[in-house]
Amino acid sequence: MRYVVFSWLTMFALLSLPFAGCSGSTNEGTGGSGGDAGAGGTAGSGGTAGAGGSEPAPPGLWTGGGQGGADGSFTICFNVREDGNALVRPLDTNQECRGNSLWVEFDTCEGGLSTNEEIPVVDGVFHLLNEQGGLAGYWDISGTIDGNTASGEAEVGAIPDGTCLGSWTATPSP
Repeated sequence: MRYVVFSWLTMFALLSLPFAGCSGSTNEGTGGSGGDAGAGGTAGSGGTAGAGGSEPAPPGLWTGGGQGGADGSFTICFNVREDGNALVRPLDTNQECRGNSLWVEFDTCEGGLSTNEEIPVVDGVFHLLNEQGGLAGYWDISGTIDGNTASGEAEVGAIPDGTCLGSWTATPSP
């Protein structure tokens, strides 16, 4: 029986041990200090503003002329659409452009151009080019419209097999 009581006490002691725990009577000591905050980053630099757009060309009839050196003087006439974004045939065909969206005529050189096609004006610039030559003709006419002035270059096929060329300026017609 002694063996049974001893076994039982041993078993009881082993089972009771986890409930007894092992702790001290006080928790003494101080906690550590917190770390320092990190330094803030630097801001990025601001971007640059975009370039301003150009105003549309003033609408209506524009007339002007140029000097082509040995090719002599010439006349240029074009009609700007109401929104300023294209050269177009005018409604009044009895005006200086003779009903054309663009008309160029040299005085002494036998060359010229007239067209009824719509010619886009993008950021104040237009360009009309035909390099076919022969019966189809040859022309390279470009211009820049800036406010109430326009300027550019004109080169058109001439008879016989040459070209007439020169620089031009134009303003809105009154």
